[in-house]
Formats: sequence, structure tokens, C-alpha cells
Amino acid sequence: MKSAIMAVAVGLALSACSGGADGGAAKASGPPAAEGGTLTFANWQWLEPGRGANILDAVKQYESANPKAKVEKQEITRADYEKTISTQIGSGAGPDILIIPDPFFPELASSGALEPLDGVLDPASESALRKTNENYKFDGKQLGLIWEAVPYALFYNNDIMSAAGVKPPTTPDELATAARTIKDKTGKTGFAVRHQLNEESPWFTDYSNWAYGFGGKWSDGKKLTLNSEENIAAADAFLKAYKSGGFGVGDDASTYRSKFAAGQVGMVIDNSSALLTMVSSKDGVKSSQVSASVLPFPGGGSAYAGFSIGINANSKNKELAKDFIKWMMTADTQSKFADALFPSGIATGVSAPQAKIDANPWIDAFYKQLDNSSSVVIPGFETKTPQVRTIVLTQVARMLTTGISAKDAMDAAQQQAASLTP
Repeated sequence: MKSAIMAVAVGLALSACSGGADGGAAKASGPPAAEGGTLTFANWQWLEPGRGANILDAVKQYESANPKAKVEKQEITRADYEKTISTQIGSGAGPDILIIPDPFFPELASSGALEPLDGVLDPASESALRKTNENYKFDGKQLGLIWEAVPYALFYNNDIMSAAGVKPPTTPDELATAARTIKDKTGKTGFAVRHQLNEESPWFTDYSNWAYGFGGKWSDGKKLTLNSEENIAAADAFLKAYKSGGFGVGDDASTYRSKFAAGQVGMVIDNSSALLTMVSSKDGVKSSQVSASVLPFPGGGSAYAGFSIGINANSKNKELAKDFIKWMMTADTQSKFADALFPSGIATGVSAPQAKIDANPWIDAFYKQLDNSSSVVIPGFETKTPQVRTIVLTQVARMLTTGISAKDAMDAAQQQAASLTP
């Protein structure tokens, strides 16, 4: 409840902003990009050891493409990021360019705080954009583009799969059967995924893979659809995996990730960054011992952890900022960002350097899954997503632990959420 109220408060604070997508008074675009200037770029990732420097190096290459331009980083800690940005923009200031976590995007977009990007890219770059970029449209206007999308896939230890005599599952039933077979034949955990309320926020992203994978949605934009046939089928599949006899019951993400790295778990559904960490331990499972495939669900969809890049409607350097976005989305530049942000997906299908892909061949499945992925921010209920999340997962946890059916669980969630309106 508190999260939703705070989100609404942010939106109200930002509603004072003019310009952007809400039809407020247009603000000056600033001098032409060819005249140069200084762009301020806000991102918490500047503070990440090692990775932040690599990302900044990719960003600073714009200064070579436009010698009259300078890009200055604005460092904000992740914990203070949304609050700091909303305060700055609400006062008519803020950075020229900013990275936007998905849950924050609806607040900025609905309040007119973001400059439309329609027509900024050249035709070749426009045609290369992933379909997922459509998630950053608001009222028909493109207000952001993918900066980093952390995709999901099913990955597995090749040696354990071979020892158990199982093939990579392609259906939910095969997943449950393979999990049980691995446990029976090797004594190791067959399958692991988040399943406990003490990890509620990341579990909702993980669990949304099942709903989206069955073709489900949490809303139709006007009303919640928690107990749709697709969502019930997804919950039932999750329950069958949980009860398979090979599920890592009670293991949180930290535990089963450590176990996978130690060669004690056969299969996991998790994101690409988590897997890279698992295979990077000195004495653990290596990338060459791991394979991955798209999620074994009938609808093909999935969730992702997303972050977009946008332009502040308050910026006095809009033309220069748009030129940066145009430059960033070209194929040559995207290859630099694919390297710096590996193993995450980026705005286009441009791949990371072949050497990194060869060293981590499982990444292809994650990239493929990303093309059919969606945000976990619920359309029409953006500011109430935390409340819906709690309701859904409370009922899923109840299903796992008390024996109620998937239908009863999702019907209860729908009824409990009935008072929530767009």
C-alpha cells in the first residue's frame, strides 16, 4: 500500500512539469546538435565497480562522433534514484538524459516529464528495434527506448541432464517429469525457481514468466484479469513443478544459485545476469557446462527486468540529447553497448562481441526469449502493481502450502483485488 501511495505522490509532484507527452507548454529544444554543448546523464550504474566504467566508456564515445559535445555523468545511488530524479524534474530541472527503471516509467510518462522520441532514429535503426521497445510508448508516443533488458530462460547443467538421461524440457509437463527424474537418478535438486513471499518483489518478475508464458496478462488495461484461464493454467503448471518431487522446496534464490554454481541443481529459470554470476565462480560450474533454451511454456511469452533511456522534457539541450539517442541506436554503437551491458539485451538485436558469446553460448536463448517479453508493470494499474503483486503471490503461496487448487487461488486473488481500480 505504501509503495502505491508513494508512486501516486510522485506522479502528482511531476504533474507540474510542462512539455513532454502530456500536451503542456512546449519547452525550447535548445541549439542544433551540430553546435554541441554538454549533456548530463543520470544513472546509478556509474557507481558500479568495473561495469560502470565500461558503460561510461561506451557513452563517452559520443564525444568522438560529435566533437563539440560533452557528456557528463550524474551519479545517484540506486536507493535514492527515483526520489532524486522526481524531485529534480518536479522543480523544472534534472538531467538531460536519464535511465528509467520500468516501475518508474509510468509516473514520468503520465506526467509529461519525458520528451517524445518519435522520428529521432534513422530508418535502419528504427527497423532494427526489438518489439519490446513498444513497452515504452505512452498515449501512442515513444517516450523511451530499451537501455537494458535483463531476460529470462530455462538453463541447465549438461552433466546432470546427461547423468539423469533427460532431455531439455519443452513443455510444463516435461519440466516436472525431468525435475523428478533428476532427483531420482542423481539425488540432486531437479529444478529451482523463486517461490516464497520473503522474496516478493523479484518473485513476481519470476512468476510472471509462467503467466506470460501461458499467454496470460494481469490486466486488459481496464480491469484486472488475475483469474483468466491462462493465469489459472500457469498457476497449475507451477504447482505441478513444485509438487514434482524434484523441486528445490524452501531454497531462496541465493541458496539455489549457489547450489547450481556448485553443480547441485539440474535446471533453473532465472535471468541472464544471475547465470553469468553463477558460472563466474572460480571453482564452480563453467559456462561450457551449461546450456539454455527458451521457456517451456505454450504461449512463448515471458517477463524481463527492464530499464529504458529517455530525455527529460525540462532539458535545454533536447536536440543534442536526441542526437545522442540517434547515435546510440545505430548498429555500430549498439555493438559497443551490447559489450558493455553483457549479458543483458539492448534496444536492438545487435549481439555482444563473438568472443563473449563463444565463452557463454547459453546467451542466445536469453536473447531469443527477450523478443517476446513484457514488463511486469501492470497496464492500467501501474501505480497499484505492488498491491496486485502482494495479492497474487499471497494466493500462489497459499496454493503451494495448503493444497487449494490453482483456480481457487486465482479466483481468491481476483476477488481480493476487486476494489482496485485503474
